[in-house]
Amino acid sequence: MKKTLLALTVASLAATSVNAAEIYKSEDGAVDFYGQLRQELEFRDSADHKADLSSGSSRAGVQGHYSVTDSVDVIGLVELGVGDGDITNRQHYVGFSGDFGTVEFGKQWTVSDDVYGADYSYFFGGSGLRYGTLSGASHDSQIQYKFDGDAVWVKAAWGLNEGESNQDLYEAFIGTAIGDLALHAGAGFNRDRGFVIGKDDTDPSNPVEVKADLSNTYAEFTAEYTLGDLLLGGTYYWAQLKDEQGSDKINENAISLAAKYQLVEKTALYAGYEYTMQAADIADFDETGTVIYAGVEHKFNSWARVFAEYGYGDGTTLGYNNQGSNTQINATQVDGASNFAIGARFYW
Repeated sequence: MKKTLLALTVASLAATSVNAAEIYKSEDGAVDFYGQLRQELEFRDSADHKADLSSGSSRAGVQGHYSVTDSVDVIGLVELGVGDGDITNRQHYVGFSGDFGTVEFGKQWTVSDDVYGADYSYFFGGSGLRYGTLSGASHDSQIQYKFDGDAVWVKAAWGLNEGESNQDLYEAFIGTAIGDLALHAGAGFNRDRGFVIGKDDTDPSNPVEVKADLSNTYAEFTAEYTLGDLLLGGTYYWAQLKDEQGSDKINENAISLAAKYQLVEKTALYAGYEYTMQAADIADFDETGTVIYAGVEHKFNSWARVFAEYGYGDGTTLGYNNQGSNTQINATQVDGASNFAIGARFYW
């Protein structure tokens, strides 16, 4: 089955699997070492557009599989972040796979981040994909199920809250393809039992720790159509952020439109438009946010590429995840901000 969006959103992982260094192989299984080196130079909107050079979200990992029966394999993966800061644990899971599908247990990106939506950017897009506001697109204690059939694929996840010390997470997505048209839809629920600093009503000068349960309920529909060398995509997202101890809510509706054109064999152009509407029960909060981006990428081969991108932002945007850079964007408010960035990647 043709799954255009899925192929795009996990293109980096696919590239690493092609070039992965084989550590061990036998009739029963194999273990591979893979990774990505990422270098990025960004000129964010400011008085002088000061340059910021960083290693982005570089990573390295080991993945393997072993046959336990003729029809069942045991699988595992551990991935470390090796960027500018300390070494971090990006993913860590074990599981098993067969004709029934794949079941994985551990720290992973959310299913909604894997499925993603109509955003083909490396730096500035993703504002209209409303799943990662609380989770940051990751959960430490997930159980994921994936099934890839001839006519349909299914992905679902349950994030354990570990005695309410972790976030709740429930997600389910389904997709199919009809000729050159790829479709998928899904929904999720994410709850964070965090703490915020409040004030004692009897003594306003005395700060106190007040518990606040915040939830994000979301649903989306994405369609993509391939027309020769041109890929067109669109996503509609609905989400509701809610304070579960009160009555405050923020309702969000977002539209993402994107296109990618293979100009020549190794060079592609891409662009996108994202518009998010946010309205709350609380007074004086009825905001919109606009993001527009355009870029070019050149793939020398399966293990090296360079790219450049311009991004324009205006209005209010609540937190979201940009998959191209694996960056969690905090809530921001900008007035006609212009940004530019270039990057390079090397895979093995």
